[in-house]
Amino acid sequence: MSFEKPAVVIDNGSYNIKAGFACDNHPVSIFRTVVGRPDYLHGSYGRQSYDVYIGDDAVSKIEDLELNKPVEKGRIVHWDNMERIWHHVFYKELKVAPEDRAVVLACTTTSPMEEKFKCCEVFFETLNVPALCIQPQAVLAVYGSGYTTGISVDLGYDTTEVTPVYQGGRIEYAHTETRLAGSQVSEYLKLQLEERGIDLGVNTATVIENIKRDCLYVTKDASMTRSDYEKYHRTADGDMVHVCREAFLAAELIFQPDLVMGQKTDFLPLPDAVVNAVLVCDAELRPDLYDAIVLCGGLAMIPGLQERLAMEVENLTQTPVNVIGSPEAYAVAWLGGATFAGLPDAKKMWVTKKQFEEYGEKIVRNKFL
Repeated sequence: MSFEKPAVVIDNGSYNIKAGFACDNHPVSIFRTVVGRPDYLHGSYGRQSYDVYIGDDAVSKIEDLELNKPVEKGRIVHWDNMERIWHHVFYKELKVAPEDRAVVLACTTTSPMEEKFKCCEVFFETLNVPALCIQPQAVLAVYGSGYTTGISVDLGYDTTEVTPVYQGGRIEYAHTETRLAGSQVSEYLKLQLEERGIDLGVNTATVIENIKRDCLYVTKDASMTRSDYEKYHRTADGDMVHVCREAFLAAELIFQPDLVMGQKTDFLPLPDAVVNAVLVCDAELRPDLYDAIVLCGGLAMIPGLQERLAMEVENLTQTPVNVIGSPEAYAVAWLGGATFAGLPDAKKMWVTKKQFEEYGEKIVRNKFL
């Protein structure tokens, strides 16, 4: 199957959505996966005219809007708003007609068949795309790093998923979650700063995300010179506040959650999750899996995390490992979608609009199981 124009690649993230063309090496558009409506409506949608805001426009007007996140833990929970976001992607961000473009859609590893079928309904019946391919983000992340076999370690906003992938197919029974992700790190950081009486301003969530992006760091161990890791945050009053301790502990949650929290938690340390996922797989596959541990997601860009994870996994397994990081880890799964769209064998994985109209759910199950 060939297409006259480059396919559109969309990666549905719980925090950000990434969209662009398969011919590019970076998404054209990245924006928050949120939809905002005036808060005076109190849920009475459709009874009067009002403006709907998408993505960063909605976040910038957070004081006046009721925000809805249509994707939670990787799953689509509000279809009307998700449809609005996809419509916005085509007509406002990419400025292309959906009926002219095949689409690669990246979904969470645990996405059920019912959700995939509903995606097909929206893209074929509402947006009228000519062809659609739905692929797990874990598989695409491994593709995006130049491998077909490896471990996807997706450190997202509300899920951290470890998924072994073998020759382009995910090993479902080995899928592991740590139950600690960006939202828990944000909450811990927020509480620690508030305990110090630091003014986070009106838009607390945005401030916390900025601190996570600019200040968090991971060290190989706690024996470091503090002057090498000085971190500061400018408050709403313009004061510079030292946040070295909070930045260090917030990132250390990923590796030692019980120690940082000072109590027993149900969070699984990231190195343990990686090792557990690999040990579930057949012994002959393990060397290949350890040879490509692919980091993706926003938290994967914390300085020092790649080196620390490699050290921890090697200490647990007494086996050399290869942890693959990227300065643009947030877009690795999207890049894998762009790579996948250009593969010769990928044509077997597409569902065309005609096939969907003729076979419905049966063709979806056959292609996207």
